[in-house]
Parts: sequence; C-alpha cells; structure tokens
Amino acid sequence: MFNTLLVALDGGPQHDRVLDLAAAMAGPRSRLHLLCVLDPEFALAADASDADRREYPAAARQQAHAEAVLADALAELRERGVDAIAQLPSGDPGEVISAQARRLQCDLIVIGHRHLSRLQRLFEPSVGQWTIDHAPCPVLVETRDP
Repeated sequence: MFNTLLVALDGGPQHDRVLDLAAAMAGPRSRLHLLCVLDPEFALAADASDADRREYPAAARQQAHAEAVLADALAELRERGVDAIAQLPSGDPGEVISAQARRLQCDLIVIGHRHLSRLQRLFEPSVGQWTIDHAPCPVLVETRDP
C-alpha cells in the first residue's frame, strides 16, 4: 500500500476507473490528493467576484466543471471510507502534476490515459507521457479504453 497518492482527474471518460484504481491502491492510513489542473488561460483568481465570472464565462465554466469533478470525486471516495483532499491549481498539467507530487512527497501518481493517436500527440502532447517521464515517483496509468 502507498501512503501518499496524487490522483490527477479531468472528468474524462476514465474518471471512475482512475478513482477505482486509486482507492484500490490506498491503504487504511493513506492520504489521497485529488488534483484537477486548470488551463492558466482560463483560470480565475481564487477571490474572483461574480462580475469576474460574468466577464469571463469560459473561465467560469471551466472552473465550475473542475470544482464539480473534484467535489464528486471527494464524495465518492468518502463513501468508500477513503480520506482525500482536493486541489485546483492552474498551469501545464504534466508540470503541475509532477511538481505537486514532488512537493507532497507522493509515493504514487494515478492518472488516466486518453489513447491519443500519433497525429493527435503532435498537436496535443500526452500529459500522461510527460508525467511518466518527469515524475518523482512511480506512475500508475489506467489504460483501458473508455
């Protein structure tokens, strides 16, 4: 079992399986850190007002979606008796995941795999591959097709 796990979520099709995998890898004293990384182009400040949210609706939608993903994941894990906390940073996802794992001294990172083709990876680099290449700890990747 692992003591400190970082679970990267994006609300995609593998969301439930990534949570299942993380819960299975957690021991009774494990701490799970759920992470949903916001695109910095659309991230609102933590103290954003309602006026800011109205002025930047795309950012408000992205933030609301990420908050909902984390809230649902926290509720699901708590129902299973798994302790977790959530974080909503912004930045390049691979870099943020690796940096947070390093900062938290994680024993394991759990992520999903989007099954990008080679052509898709040219235009949209794989967060999973970047994380595997730069992580300070082992990375467990949920690879089943959605």
